[in-house]
Amino acid sequence: MAKEMDAVGAADDAAFGGTGRTAPGEVGGAAAAGESDNAAPGERHASWMELFFDLVAVAGIGQLTHLLHRGPSLGDFGLYVVLYLAFWMVWACITMYGNIARDHTRVWLMMAAMLGLGLMVAAVAGLPDRHATTFAAVYVIVRMGSAQVWGRGRVVVDWPTAQLSIGVTPWVVSLWVAEPAKYWWWAAGLVIDLWAMFAVSGEKMFATIRREYDRRLRKMAAAPGFDGDRMPELVALHADPAHLGERLGLYVIIVLGEGVITVVDEVGGVKWNVTVLSLGFAAFVILAGLWALTLLYGTIPRLTTAPELSEPWQHIMLGHCAVTGALATLAAGLGLAIDHAGTHLTTGIGWALCGGAAAYFTTVAITGARSGSGRRGMLAWPIPCAIVSILLGAFAAHLTALPLICAIAVLVVWSLLWETWKAGKWRTGSGPARPRRRRRRRADTATT
Repeated sequence: MAKEMDAVGAADDAAFGGTGRTAPGEVGGAAAAGESDNAAPGERHASWMELFFDLVAVAGIGQLTHLLHRGPSLGDFGLYVVLYLAFWMVWACITMYGNIARDHTRVWLMMAAMLGLGLMVAAVAGLPDRHATTFAAVYVIVRMGSAQVWGRGRVVVDWPTAQLSIGVTPWVVSLWVAEPAKYWWWAAGLVIDLWAMFAVSGEKMFATIRREYDRRLRKMAAAPGFDGDRMPELVALHADPAHLGERLGLYVIIVLGEGVITVVDEVGGVKWNVTVLSLGFAAFVILAGLWALTLLYGTIPRLTTAPELSEPWQHIMLGHCAVTGALATLAAGLGLAIDHAGTHLTTGIGWALCGGAAAYFTTVAITGARSGSGRRGMLAWPIPCAIVSILLGAFAAHLTALPLICAIAVLVVWSLLWETWKAGKWRTGSGPARPRRRRRRRADTATT
């Protein structure tokens, strides 16, 4: 645990624009967490710098689709997943830093992270044949840098993965390993990060570090000439739920936007006929429906309106990673299917499309179960839709693009219809209540 203390205290005290000292044993408040005095919770929105950073991150995801154009094989899928997780991890670490640092966010740090992401994006075009070492080296630099910006004695309680750099170690080893073994080292590092997101509790970690800190402090206090003022105080850093929920939602929108761009490019690149236009319409229905399911009826809108959630933040971040990865894969599959509009789909293209849909529905089912959603809701669409998507993937090689995409569109529309019915939209309507019109009685003109 002493090593954990040393890792936490590796950076300088001015990481958030001040020393952030608090009374012994006290959890730091707004000033200690780097929050500005004039930014009230709930009134904060994503900055222009954060939006710019999001665009650079998702640009890398758009580049990944070229890996799926060669079949795709099982190895292509595996490398696609690994690279997506790498981009998402870098984005999440920098996003958490900006969320907690607030107005004290260092612009030069964000720009350096964007430059690193840009190099990673450029390296993707050469994978898997070249640029793999460059990609890994830049990833290591960005991850190690983002883990050291918090300041001495500061512990990110809500998402400790931002400070835990153990998952970067296999990436460092991979710098001296040839392909394809290099990619297995990358996967090992990301598995460690995902395990930490699921298994490591920030509250328990902070309590453990606190006990070790107090023990070392008592031991050092017994030494002659000890100066307690030189010791940094431990500060628990917490995320701004509403702002982080907004950032998670914006990332989803940008991923879906990349999907729309992919579909438009593919539709515009082939000869138009009824089949192609029908495919474009069905693909748009899928992307629009997934937008509504994720951002109107999912976990993210609850973060901005009711931040007091029982589910830990690391589980929310893990779910966001899975959902956006599924959306990106589904969008790539839509583009590949439209590109093969007139022929039977390959097994790889079918699984890119249906596997992305199955992963999305499965993630929704798991997160719904963890958040306490009723069994009726899980059986209404997430679980059945996941099963049907898997069956569609198994028979995709015997189908053309149109029936396959239309079938997924039906699954998405059914899910959306269920959610709107459950929310009472069918009974009360989604707009403002209209005043009732009174019936006018016809004047009785009969004479007596």
